Amino acid sequence: MSFIRSVLASVRVGWAREFNWTNPLLGFSMRTVGPLAGVIAASSVYYVGSTAAQRFSSAQLAFILVGAALYAHVAAYSWVATLAIAEGKWTYVFPQVYISPGSSLPYLTGRTIASFISSTLSVIVSLVLSFYVLSTILQTSIPFVVTPLSVSLLFLAMVVNVVAAFGLGLLLAAYALFATKFEWALPTYVAGLLMVFSEALFPVWFLPHPVSDVANVLPFTEFMRASRLAVQGGDIVSYFTYLGLSLLGGLVLFGLGFLAFRYAENRARRNGVVDRKTA
Repeated sequence: MSFIRSVLASVRVGWAREFNWTNPLLGFSMRTVGPLAGVIAASSVYYVGSTAAQRFSSAQLAFILVGAALYAHVAAYSWVATLAIAEGKWTYVFPQVYISPGSSLPYLTGRTIASFISSTLSVIVSLVLSFYVLSTILQTSIPFVVTPLSVSLLFLAMVVNVVAAFGLGLLLAAYALFATKFEWALPTYVAGLLMVFSEALFPVWFLPHPVSDVANVLPFTEFMRASRLAVQGGDIVSYFTYLGLSLLGGLVLFGLGFLAFRYAENRARRNGVVDRKTA
């Protein structure tokens, strides 16, 4: 129960931090601008290029639209654990959390959950607005299936993907405990790799072997595939197959992240490195 109470308290703190300690409506609006701009930019680039080459496909446009929105969603909360440590060390908040044994993991869990909730709301709004804007401006029919079932399946895929995303966050957080520089930039580098390897904007079979083989089994790739089937009316059996693979890969990644973070945490306590300010 103490773990749950700590997580809930951290969710409230994370929620306020996500909205920059300002009015929730204003903070939510500001968080929606970035994903919306990214989705429209990626879709517009494809539209202009494919139209010029006379190879435009509305299905491919939907592929990019969903991938860009969900990539922004995952990138928004996967790195929260790392950034919570980095900014906490700089502002001396994290040492206060860290001084109590066993309190850092609930704190990072709560911060991640808060970011997941806010980014989920943002990505839903950006998907709806980008669908409307692109359909109106480009005068094209985007093959989306919007029903209570499809929305529920999309949300289920998002929830399942939290396991993999938090595992990745813990791996990066293990590094952030000892780092005094570059932890601010590291999530950006990893986010760029994830955009390439997770089938966010193009199928992984475009990548050379054996890179494509590795990308093909990543839990984030399976999440993208399941999400696209949810909103584009795919086969339900294939959807749950991709979702199961995403969960399985996510559990493996979470296990690795948890072990790495606990090892790094115990070593950091012995060496007393948490008070080192970031550069």
